[in-house]
Amino acid sequence: MATITTTIPDIAYGVPCQPIGKNMNSTSYDLFPGCEVKLLAQTNQPVSSNLDRLLRQGRELADAGKYQQAVEIYQQAARLEPKNAQIYSGIAYLEALQENFQVAAQFYQQAIAIKPHNASFQYGLGYSLAKLENYEAAVAAYRRASLLDRSNINAHLGLGAALFRLEKYNEAIVAYQVAIKAEPNNAEAYAAIGLALLKQKRFPEALETLRQAVKLSPRDAGVQIKLGTALLVTGDTNGGLATLEMASRIEPRNGDIQFQIAEIYKAQNNLKAALNAYRRAAYANPNLVEARFAAGDLLLEQQNYLQAITMYREVIRRTPDSADAHYKMGLALKGRERHREALKSFEKALKLFQEQDNPEGEEKVETSIAELED
Repeated sequence: MATITTTIPDIAYGVPCQPIGKNMNSTSYDLFPGCEVKLLAQTNQPVSSNLDRLLRQGRELADAGKYQQAVEIYQQAARLEPKNAQIYSGIAYLEALQENFQVAAQFYQQAIAIKPHNASFQYGLGYSLAKLENYEAAVAAYRRASLLDRSNINAHLGLGAALFRLEKYNEAIVAYQVAIKAEPNNAEAYAAIGLALLKQKRFPEALETLRQAVKLSPRDAGVQIKLGTALLVTGDTNGGLATLEMASRIEPRNGDIQFQIAEIYKAQNNLKAALNAYRRAAYANPNLVEARFAAGDLLLEQQNYLQAITMYREVIRRTPDSADAHYKMGLALKGRERHREALKSFEKALKLFQEQDNPEGEEKVETSIAELED
C-alpha cells in the first residue's frame, strides 16, 4: 500500500483575518475591521493632516492590492506616531499577506510591546510563527490569544495545529475541543481531533470523530480526505478509495487528491486507473512534478516510449537538475532507438549524479551508456 500522508490544511492554523468593508470616510480609518486591526484608534484628539494623508493613502493602496507600497506608506505613518500599535499590526498583516512571515512576526511583536493584551495582535503573531514552523513560539502566542479572547475560533484551531506539529496530541485535542465548545458545528475541529486520535492509534475514536466531521460538512473535500486517509490507515482500502473519489468529485481540480488516488490504484496494481489518475493530477496541478514523473514511469514500463518522453520532458523543464528524470528520459529515447539523444540524456544524468555524490545513480547510468554503445 502506498504511503498516504496525513496532513493538516492551512486553515487549521487559523487564517489571517480577511478584509471586510471599506469605511473610507470613517475617522478611525480601519484597515481590516473584522480583525480589529486599525491604523488609527478613534480619539478625541485632532489628527495631524500629514498623518491623516498617509493613513488614507496607505488604505487606498491596500485596497488596490498594492501591499508593499502600502507598507512603505504605513512605515512613514509609524514614524509620525511611533506609539500607535495598530499601525504596526496593520503593517504586519500586509507583510503576512505577502508571505513575509518573519517580517510580519517582528511587526506584530512591536504592536504587542505597546499593547500586550490585544488578542488580535497575539493571534497574528502566532499565525506568522506557525508559518515559519516555529511551533513552540506559535503555541505561546496562540495560547495568549485564546486566553484573551475565548471566542476566537481561529486561535484555538491554530493552537491545536501547532501542538499537533509538536506531536503533543492530547493537548492538541483539548484545544480543538475548546474550539468545538465555542462553535459546536465546526467540522474542521472535529476533523483535526480525528487526525490526532489517528496519530495515537485510537482508530475507532478517530473514525467516529471524522465521520462526525463529514456529517457536519459533507461538501468539504478536505474533511473527506482526512476520513479517506484514516480508512486507508486502518486497512479499509476500498472505503478509503471511495471517500477520496468523493473528495475528487467535490474538487475535481485538486491535483493532490488525484495523486493520492493514483497512488492507491498503483498499490493495487490497477495500472490503467493509476495512469489516468496521475494524468488528471498533472492536468489539475501543472506544478505537481511527482504526478508527471509517476505517469512517465508507468508509460516507460508499458513501453509507451513516446508518451513517456513527453512526460519526462515536462518534468525536466520544471526540475532541470533532476538526475533521475534525465536518466529515465534516456531510457525512453533508447526505447525509441533515438540513440544519439539518449546518450546526451545519460551523460547529463551522469554529471548530475556525480555532483550529488550518488554512486548508485552513477553506476546505473554507466551501465546504460555501455549497453547503448554496444
